[in-house]
Amino acid sequence: MGSVPIPKANKNRCLLSKWLTCRMSHPAPPIIACPMPAETFAHTLLGRLKLRHLRIMLALSEMPTAAAVAARFHVSPAAVSKTLAEIEDIVGMPLFERNRRGLHLTEPGREMAAHAAVLLAQLERLAESLQAVRAGSQGALRIAFRTMSVQPFLARAMSDFYRDNPRVEISVIEGGIGELADQLVDGSLDLLFAYDDPRLSLPALRTAPVVPAQKVVIVASLYHPLLTRRKLAARELSGQQWCIPVAGSRMLHLLHTAFHTLGAPAPSLGIRTSDVAATASLLQAGHFLAVFPERIAAQLTLAKVARVLRFELGSRVEPVVAVWNDELTPRTPARLFRELVMRRAGETLMAEPVPLLAARAVAAAGIRKR
Repeated sequence: MGSVPIPKANKNRCLLSKWLTCRMSHPAPPIIACPMPAETFAHTLLGRLKLRHLRIMLALSEMPTAAAVAARFHVSPAAVSKTLAEIEDIVGMPLFERNRRGLHLTEPGREMAAHAAVLLAQLERLAESLQAVRAGSQGALRIAFRTMSVQPFLARAMSDFYRDNPRVEISVIEGGIGELADQLVDGSLDLLFAYDDPRLSLPALRTAPVVPAQKVVIVASLYHPLLTRRKLAARELSGQQWCIPVAGSRMLHLLHTAFHTLGAPAPSLGIRTSDVAATASLLQAGHFLAVFPERIAAQLTLAKVARVLRFELGSRVEPVVAVWNDELTPRTPARLFRELVMRRAGETLMAEPVPLLAARAVAAAGIRKR
């Protein structure tokens, strides 16, 4: 009996089934797209990326939705979405993940946003410099300091710098350490002088020591009874009337740590303040003790506000550092002032006989030079 011929349609289906089974058992290697050469990619990026792309990218990284960004720039959400699509087409990678709660940066998106922030800050500095030239000035210098240990030194440096550069607009900015660190990152602050602090350990920031680590000492009112004593015990000091640093401050932590190490309770009687001017006034008004880095204590001693107590706390404060944004091209006045400060840090600062009491503390305490 001969074989029954298979109809052509059924035969084709049979062959297709066998081919699919074979391919599933032995899959072909994946096709890997050849990455664009780095030089070509750089040319593409520089040739197609525009300032509006950077602005939209940075805004999207800071705001949750395209609608919020659209409101900021007074355009439609569709225009923002179109710009984002252009950016992603240029870089060839998704920069955001979309979900119901809005947009979230991908890893390439985080890189893009970080560099967009730097580039826009650089362009702002360029605009400032050009405007300063047009206006006939020498630009602006914005500095801040978070400790009086460095204030007399900085006052001399600023005075000398202003004498040589009278057309530079110098501003001293106030704020908390976290706020000032943010201003360094966004470029609105040029230089910060502060005790070395973990909150300054940001990728963009660079530090350099200006004042070395200092001993922490106890100062007493000019006529405090303990000044006549040759030997003092930590427990006796604990029960005295103090100007106690405020909660969360560096000096309170150092004071508590020192007394704990000495096996005595930390001081708890007195008035809580970390303000040097207020402390100077209290030291003049009554029998108080206070704790300060030795340079500030020297200022109070010279101004005849207080005297250093003969007692070793065995504690030190961190060095005072100059901090700046190393990712941004510095404004010319900032670069020149920083160079002056760093040059003098190793010369004048250590050669100072005794620092001067800061004017703010002198005025608050009602001191007159004798």
